[in-house]
Formats: sequence, structure tokens, C-alpha cells
Amino acid sequence: MKVHRRPNVIPLSLAAFFNDTGSDMLFAFYPLFLVMILGVTDMKVLGFIESLALLAGLLLRPLAGRIADLRGRIGFIWGGYICLSLSRVGQGLARSWWHLIPPKMLYEIGRGVRNPPRAALLAESVPQEERGLAFGILKSMDTAGAILGPLLGLGIFALLRGYLPLGSVYRAIFLFAALPTLVSIWLTSTRLRETGPVEAEGWERGEVSLVSDAFRSRALFLFTVVSCLFSLWAVTENFMLVSGARVLGVKAGQIEAVVLLYWFINVTFAPTALVAGRLSDRLGRKPFIALGLLVLGALTALFAWARTFWQVGLLFAAHGVYQGLLSPSQTALVADLAPPAHRAQALGRYSMWVGLFAIPAPFIFGWLWDSWGRPFAFLVSGAFVAVSAILILFLVHPERSAQSS
Repeated sequence: MKVHRRPNVIPLSLAAFFNDTGSDMLFAFYPLFLVMILGVTDMKVLGFIESLALLAGLLLRPLAGRIADLRGRIGFIWGGYICLSLSRVGQGLARSWWHLIPPKMLYEIGRGVRNPPRAALLAESVPQEERGLAFGILKSMDTAGAILGPLLGLGIFALLRGYLPLGSVYRAIFLFAALPTLVSIWLTSTRLRETGPVEAEGWERGEVSLVSDAFRSRALFLFTVVSCLFSLWAVTENFMLVSGARVLGVKAGQIEAVVLLYWFINVTFAPTALVAGRLSDRLGRKPFIALGLLVLGALTALFAWARTFWQVGLLFAAHGVYQGLLSPSQTALVADLAPPAHRAQALGRYSMWVGLFAIPAPFIFGWLWDSWGRPFAFLVSGAFVAVSAILILFLVHPERSAQSS
């Protein structure tokens, strides 16, 4: 059976497409909205908002995953999409930077309750030898929405620019961005099929563990540790967009250049994810994860010297390649190594630990930028990401027997 004909693959992928059409309709506008409409000038504020929002959903992930293992995945998936849609409405209503905190927290809560059950449901809907391709399809459809979304955002911006004040145009885009996710809610609440959680021998029913029994696989433990190091130092797309806007001298009314930069990421992400996901089924996950991190380390360091639009644009396109190499293989590897009856909890626990280390990352990067300048911050980030790639190559050795489900 072809992977796209297996249960849940297409509904989950279409839901990701519509949700990311909405989320990426505004994502490229968000940094400029924060800096040019809400008047934020201190990069530590941008880092603080991102860090606080990340914290909101992280501790929910193992809990949501464990309950989903026991009671079913589907309710968590469509419930998460509801939170994502509402968060965009809240962001559009913000009048000051601190007004963004509750809706940004709601956004991360929605991702926290959706992502582990969704990944577990998809992993269980296909055999292991098709798992990388299934996650590649999901990521590619997700990214196809991310390609369409900024173009729709630009169209709305162009239509409204002559009729509304600039701040109102930005806020209208946030409100429009909530609409496509309504389709995602419908798809995941009506078109998914539970795969049926099964308890593994020796595990207590109902246990939610953050540390104990978390790393029965040595490879999963080491992969989690190295992923935490990478997460602590990886530059966020918001900082890349702010940097690109400053290097190019973009003004509040010149959003097209910034949206095009963000669009470059998604154009390269979609095909890379599909190809890399399929190849990881044949060649293993680790080479694509390490290669993705090496690409990120190189492009981050090169950001210190980028000066022209096409130099910056090439680095944004390389960022999409990095994501396409890493994302499907990363999720598939954790799903491979996780105990089958606790797969959603294991996925939630992994993303929680990696996410906890990502919380201080934007603040640290913003502090480095403010204290020693933009080039220094990008060079330090790139160096640590490259070290993470080397550690994965030499320390993480997943055994095929441990990956069977």
C-alpha cells in the first residue's frame, strides 16, 4: 500500500497545510509588527516574549502525550488547532508588546497539546519503513501552506494598505490568519481514525514520567542531550528576519522584502523534507540530522557577513534546506526509539526537554546581539550548532532492533 493511502496520513497532512497557511500568513509580519508598530527597540524584549511563550506549552507535552496514549490522540489534535486559531485573534488585538504575552502563550499551549499526539498517531498509522516518508509528507504539506500563506498575507496587505492605517493593516492580517485553521479543526475532528493505544508490559498505567524510564534507549538519551545543546544556541527565524530587515534597511511599509525572505525558507523546505524523509527510511535518520545541523551552523555564521538582498536570501533558502533535512528524520528517530505504548509521551517528553533548553535561547541571542553586536551573536550560534552536529555523528548510535515497533 502506498503511504498516502494509509489511514490518517492525508487528513493530518491537509490539516497541517491549512494551519500553516494561516500561521505563515502572519509569521513574516510578526517581527516588524513588534518592532515597527508596537515600538519595541530592545532585542531582549523580543527574546523575552519568545522565551515566556515557549515555557507555557512545554510542561504540558508529556502529560498530553501520556493521556493521549491512554485515551486517544484525536481530541488533543483538534483541541490544539482551536488554541492556535484563537491565539492569532489575540495577537491581532494587541496594542502593546506585553499584550502579546497571553496569545503567544496560548499558541505554544496549542502546539504542546497537539504535536506529541499528532506525531504518535502518524507514526502508528504507517510501518516503520515508511515512517520517514510519512513525516516528510506531513512536513512538505505543512510547508506548502507556509509558501502560500505569506503570499496571501502580501495580497491582503496590498489590498488594505490604501484604506487603513498601517497598524490596522497588520492587525487585520492576524485576524485573517485565524480562518484557515478552522478547516484544520474540521479535518482533525471528523476525518481521523484512532490507531488504538496498547499498554507495554512492565509500565504502570497512567504514569507520567519526566525523567524516570524516560531514556531506556541509550541512543534516545544521547540524542536528547545533544538536541538540547543545539536548541540552546540555534538562532530563531524571528531574529533572522529582524537581522535581514536591518541589513537591508527595510521600513514598516516595505514588507514585501521581508516576506520574500521568509518565503525562500519554505520554497526549499518542502522538497527537501519529502526527499530527505524518504531517504532516511533507506539510509538511516542520523546522517540527515547531522547534515541539517551542519547546514544551519554554516548559514548562521555566514549571516555575520551578509550585506546584500541576495546574500541574505541565499541564507534564508539554506535555512529551509536545514529544516527539511532535520525535521522529518528527527521526529521519525524519536518515534523509532520510543516504546510503542508510550510513543506520544516519549515524543512529548523529548520535545519538552528540547523546548526547555530553547526557552533561554532567544534571550541569550538578544543579549549577545545587544552587548557585542549582530555578527558576534551569529558566529557564536553557528559554532555551537556545528559542535552539536559533530556530537550526533560520534555519540548517537541507534540500533535497528531498538527502533522496531
